[in-house]
Amino acid sequence: MSEEEEGPFISRVFLKTLDEFLAESDAIFNEWGAILAKYKQDKDVMGDLGEFRARRTRIFVLIDDIYHKEVDLTDKLDAAGVGQDIRDKISEFKDRFAELADEVDMFVLTEIGAASTRIGGM
Repeated sequence: MSEEEEGPFISRVFLKTLDEFLAESDAIFNEWGAILAKYKQDKDVMGDLGEFRARRTRIFVLIDDIYHKEVDLTDKLDAAGVGQDIRDKISEFKDRFAELADEVDMFVLTEIGAASTRIGGM
């Protein structure tokens, strides 16, 4: 069977990340609420995003996927048989913090650029 017929590979790490996202959603939402409040005051939030990523790397990757790989994420959720509770929490996060989607994208692109500069400079 091809990968398309089987669906995407679902790692244990991905499943653990979803469980962590749901279990710690109140804390995660509070942290992102503070970042959003700072953003709405026209303050730079790149440092805050970096700190969040450093503390909760897997959750940050999930958040990036929520905004920038929605189709892939939906396919993975379907293949893993993820329940409605996690899907609802992901949807709530996506809607509540949508204003930060471009900031997340810019942060990731900046990190990729910095990494390639370090690699290229070796």
